[in-house]
Amino acid sequence: MRYLLPILVLLPLAACGGDSPKQLTDQGVQALAGGQAREAQGRFEEALQGLKPVDPDFVRATLGRVQALARLKPDAARDAFLGFARDHKSLVQESDYGMVVSELLRAGASMEAIDVMDAGMKAYPTSEQMKAVQKQVTEAAKQSKDPAGLNKLKGLGYVGDH
Repeated sequence: MRYLLPILVLLPLAACGGDSPKQLTDQGVQALAGGQAREAQGRFEEALQGLKPVDPDFVRATLGRVQALARLKPDAARDAFLGFARDHKSLVQESDYGMVVSELLRAGASMEAIDVMDAGMKAYPTSEQMKAVQKQVTEAAKQSKDPAGLNKLKGLGYVGDH
């Protein structure tokens, strides 16, 4: 009987197994910093399975996943971020829009970056930070050899005659 008690105490700990959502998020951040986007995406997704919006690492894991996706599938990154921003307005800050736009531009995904920038401008219309993001996107579109981005910005009213 005296051996049974330690086993019963340790059994729930063994059943948990694996890393905590915080550890998985930390591992995702490390993988992302190391250029391992696919590994990072997996870690963040695994972490998010154990996180709720009230958890401290929820936003960090969600945004990390978006960063990883931007490097792998820019359209999925855009959709994931815009869905997150729509569903969790109180958790998303204007700097998050800027970070996602920068990540998308770095990946050469200017059309997706324009979509995120436009949503950020609508969410924070008087923000100086968002105006700087708009300028960044406009400059990237002007430097691009593909006129589609510039045309999209014109269509949204960000460049050209007003």
